Amino acid sequence: RIIDLLCANSGRVTNLARVTYLVLDEADRMFDLGFEPQIMRVVQNVRPTRQTVMFSATFPRIVEKLAKVCMKTPIEIMIGGRSVATDNVTQFVEVRELDTRFSRLLEIL
Repeated sequence: RIIDLLCANSGRVTNLARVTYLVLDEADRMFDLGFEPQIMRVVQNVRPTRQTVMFSATFPRIVEKLAKVCMKTPIEIMIGGRSVATDNVTQFVEVRELDTRFSRLLEIL
């Protein structure tokens, strides 16, 4: 959660200018829920040379316009149709012991 990130330094606010990689998961949902001002404020305070990644099952055109404001040269990877979740993706969940996670990640990659 963003509040956990911002207050990770014993209650002091983290310096966002040091952030080099910004990930927004379910970005369309955050915009839909009205968090655009907060997202834009974070984006404006993160260094301009950052890499920004937005993930979403659906990405309507109105949200796409807002996303382009946050990104300089966006690349879109689309599976299925626009604004609808696809059924072409299968998700698997593996519950693993801490010491086996990294080796399993390497196997998958």
